[in-house]
Amino acid sequence: MHRIIAIAQQLSKEGKTPNTALIKARLPKNIALPLIIEGLRLWRDDPYQEIHLEKFNTVPPDTSKKNLDALIKMQIDEKLAPLYTQIKALQQRIILLEESH
Repeated sequence: MHRIIAIAQQLSKEGKTPNTALIKARLPKNIALPLIIEGLRLWRDDPYQEIHLEKFNTVPPDTSKKNLDALIKMQIDEKLAPLYTQIKALQQRIILLEESH
């Protein structure tokens, strides 16, 4: 919730009126709309509340580019693994189908 409030504060400092669409665009895709609405409501109740943004950093400040690249590669590999498995299974089915005809 604090992250949503912090984004609303940042938007306000940029001269924009915070709304659900602008906040959602700056959040990860898996954040539910009711949470965004609740965070926006809390920000409107107290737009100047103190939120410490540094606790929302997902990468520690001392992380080197090499470590960050390795982390990104690992995440990509995790996402692609099921696709590689499906491709191999489909290739095997094609071979079986070709052999049966």
